[in-house]
Amino acid sequence: MKDDSYSLLRGGPAYRLTRAAGLHRRGVPTAAVIAMGLLLIVLAPMIAATAVDGTLFGNRVRIPLLLDYTIGARFLIAMPLLVLAAPAADARLWLVVKHFRKLIPHEEQERFEAVLDRVRHWRDATLPELLLFALAIAGALLTAPVLDVHEGISNWRSTTAGLSTAGLWQMWVAIPVVRFIGLLWLWRLVLWTYLLARLTRIPLDLHAAHPDGCGGLGFLGYAQQAFAPLALFGSVLLAGSFADQLLYFGQTLPGLKYLMGGYVVFAVVLLTSPLLLLTPRLLRLKHGSLLAYSVLGTDCTENFEKKWLGRAPGGGAPILEAGDPSALADLTAVHATASRMSVVPFSRDTPIAFAIAAAAPMLPVVLITMSIDDFLGKLFSIIA
Repeated sequence: MKDDSYSLLRGGPAYRLTRAAGLHRRGVPTAAVIAMGLLLIVLAPMIAATAVDGTLFGNRVRIPLLLDYTIGARFLIAMPLLVLAAPAADARLWLVVKHFRKLIPHEEQERFEAVLDRVRHWRDATLPELLLFALAIAGALLTAPVLDVHEGISNWRSTTAGLSTAGLWQMWVAIPVVRFIGLLWLWRLVLWTYLLARLTRIPLDLHAAHPDGCGGLGFLGYAQQAFAPLALFGSVLLAGSFADQLLYFGQTLPGLKYLMGGYVVFAVVLLTSPLLLLTPRLLRLKHGSLLAYSVLGTDCTENFEKKWLGRAPGGGAPILEAGDPSALADLTAVHATASRMSVVPFSRDTPIAFAIAAAAPMLPVVLITMSIDDFLGKLFSIIA
């Protein structure tokens, strides 16, 4: 079993509750069991209530439960996605947090442990998750007046007297559960950002000529991609809403394209921005290293020219047998590597991964409005 001291996810009241329930025993597929349990909690009462009301399927209302795309997107895809993605995200962040110890000088290890203790304190604290839970519930109060996004069209949520039993369950139980899970992920992102911010104050063993092209911090891009499910989560929610608007409200795809594009940009910026906290450190490293290599290069070049250009012709050993040219070539290669060093601790793969996660769920929405042949034709015309 992994040491929880390096984990950002294994802590807090929700985690302790699942642990007390025996869901973390060896051999138990914890994430799958939790996802299935939550599906039963949020969906089973709504299915039963709409079956009794006659709005589960059929023509009694324009939008029965089974044809409401927001329900499938929110509860069948988005909610299980965050639960099932948690173990992989935790494993990735666990490895990276542990790896950070290798970059901390021995005399700074106590400061690093103090930062980890602080992060663990907030991870395990009860108050933050209670506030998140209260916020998830409060969302039902704040959105109650506008909850019925299908107003004007008969649907499973509403009756002549107001919200149906299924609609009330969705408002007070189902949506708060999904909202709480999403807020838990955002809280972990905040803890990760706090950890990065504190690490900017601790000396790190970094090198401008490191082969990862990021001074030795390129692994942070790998860590940050642990939060890609957040981009996917939000996109799935939007895709479900967009599908209903296109199919039932006469909305057009051009009317939604700016919202789609705006969300992709927002997700990429939100999820990459924590890593920019390390940019000032990398800028100082790059500039300082280039200056040092420049001074060293000047000395090395002067000695090289003095030895090889200032001697009498015909004397000395052939240039390929001397060590100095090799040293100068090595220094030139190191300087070139340092000059190409990125001042953001991630490669282009990281924002691309976030953009794909944010955009992929929108593809079915696009296909709703056009045939696959039309879609492929437009895609090829753009590429060509």
